[in-house]
Amino acid sequence: MIFKLVESLSPKKNNASSLNLRLHSSICTLPLFRNKAFLTQKYHVEKLSARQIAVLIGCSHSTINDALENFGLTKQTHKGGWVPYGTKLLKTGRVSHVRQQKVIEWMLKKKRSGWSSAKIAASLNEHKVPSPAGTGTWYPASVGKIIKQSSGL
Repeated sequence: MIFKLVESLSPKKNNASSLNLRLHSSICTLPLFRNKAFLTQKYHVEKLSARQIAVLIGCSHSTINDALENFGLTKQTHKGGWVPYGTKLLKTGRVSHVRQQKVIEWMLKKKRSGWSSAKIAASLNEHKVPSPAGTGTWYPASVGKIIKQSSGL
């Protein structure tokens, strides 16, 4: 922060009450979330999230999200930490999990032939196919969710 204090003394009076003080400041009083260049730099160039920017400047992340929208800055989509069944996470990104893809194909085949989600789950449990949670127990809701995500059924 740069401050410049300018003193102008009246030539006729030298006591302290006669000082005329003016303060010149180069501090920007515009809130940073209203500065498009700042948000562009932090969000698109430095790849900070709205939450990270909010913590940095001391405001809520919803304020940052609103400002990004108001300036027409495109929101980056960040994939969450949840990895769908049938994929696995490597350093390079998400890739297909071959064994789980075979299980999904089997589920879809059985569903198309009229099996219920409960019957598919029971068969998977009977054959000791590892479940998504790693518990070893398949539930009809899990089967239904995977089928819905994989085929739109």
